[in-house]
Amino acid sequence: MNYARLQNDVQEIKAAIEEAITTNAYRGRKFGDGVDAKNALIRSSTLIMRIHETAKMGLADALSRAGIDHTVQPPIAQNSPELDVWGLLKKKTQDIVLLSAKHQPRAELIKDGPLSGEYDLLGKDATANAIVVGVRSQLSSVDKNFDTLMERAFAETTNLRMRHPDLVMGEVYMLAVREYDDKAMRANQVRWKPGFTNVPRFITLFNAMSGRKEPTDLSETYKYERSALVLVDFSTNPVTVFRSQEDLISAGVLNRAARCDYSNLTPESFSDGIVESYLLRHNITRPAR
Repeated sequence: MNYARLQNDVQEIKAAIEEAITTNAYRGRKFGDGVDAKNALIRSSTLIMRIHETAKMGLADALSRAGIDHTVQPPIAQNSPELDVWGLLKKKTQDIVLLSAKHQPRAELIKDGPLSGEYDLLGKDATANAIVVGVRSQLSSVDKNFDTLMERAFAETTNLRMRHPDLVMGEVYMLAVREYDDKAMRANQVRWKPGFTNVPRFITLFNAMSGRKEPTDLSETYKYERSALVLVDFSTNPVTVFRSQEDLISAGVLNRAARCDYSNLTPESFSDGIVESYLLRHNITRPAR
């Protein structure tokens, strides 16, 4: 993912959030206070769509450089259509699906399991040769939602992998390292809660949920091939998008003695990292330069 574009995305997100807080309004609609307006903005998905676009562009570029002819769904600069991918227990609408041009969707009747009798509109071949990426964010109540995040990530990967063990999956997750203060927001003021969120806990989780290598290893079924943890500090201006472990330490977000490693979760390494996993999974050799 391109850092300059990501930085611009997050700066625009900060501006939109703080306008909602200070005006009690979003899209011309007035709300009871800044908290309600901010929550309405976040629920609309308007903010996270900026990150979707940057992720799609980075992934498409990495695939092109690897010589993979592909299509992106939703197409770049569009928010729809989002494709469904059929797992063992349910189908799930996916934020980003990159399909190989050599493996086109072909509807198949599911003949066993809980979805028996339904049609998988992508089909096993197209899905096995796709890359599926989820894009999410947590900008408030960060620590309170940790367990929900963990359970959802585990369930979503496992559901799809039980039907498509070769599927390459990724996750882009934007996390605020410092939260807006609710009491100040109710008075239309922009302030932040003291201290940082529990960033080491999230880094440890995302490392544990990433790095899947061998599709025949059932103990890795729940893992993504690659994750990007986009750590941002909205309290600075311009907003800070952290690029390295050392940046986090310098800002006081991490203690130098912290037993966690951010190096494999940086957004700038995400696109090339997941495409490299894809090439290894399907025994594809990069074109000679």
